[in-house]
Amino acid sequence: MITITNLDGAEHDVFATLLPSGVLWQMVRCPDEATFDAVALAVGLTVYTTPAQPAIIDADGQEIAPAVPASGPVIPAPHTTITKIGNIVLTPAVTDAEGNIATPAVLDTRFHANFWLGPEVVARGLWKKLAITWTQNGTEVAESNRHEAAVKFQGVELIDPDSISTPSNVLL
Repeated sequence: MITITNLDGAEHDVFATLLPSGVLWQMVRCPDEATFDAVALAVGLTVYTTPAQPAIIDADGQEIAPAVPASGPVIPAPHTTITKIGNIVLTPAVTDAEGNIATPAVLDTRFHANFWLGPEVVARGLWKKLAITWTQNGTEVAESNRHEAAVKFQGVELIDPDSISTPSNVLL
């Protein structure tokens, strides 16, 4: 958890880690990958490869070319790295001496992802409003794994990286 200052000068604690390199790291969990993909696109973590184009209007106010919606594959936004993790193993499988599974692994079947915002994005500060909104409007998650802390908003759980003892994915 880090403390950030919004544009009005008020301080807020948010679930994120600011690395010494200036990169911001956040961890999220969703019911499924489709939920993550939809929210990531809506909040600007991902973008279409071909951005939307406005209509072209001549000097007389006549439309000479219609607006074109965004299209193409969806990719991480500039200076953003996203790692889609998927399910997390909570308890590893137990095998017998012959390598057969004696006890199956226990999985958290929710979809997990991590994302990192580069120093250029962090410096612009646009992420702060989203982080504050998620933390203030989110509800505490009762189904957290082990001792982690998380808040849920718009179907996405924002996890406090400081509450994870063994993260599945880290930036080196």
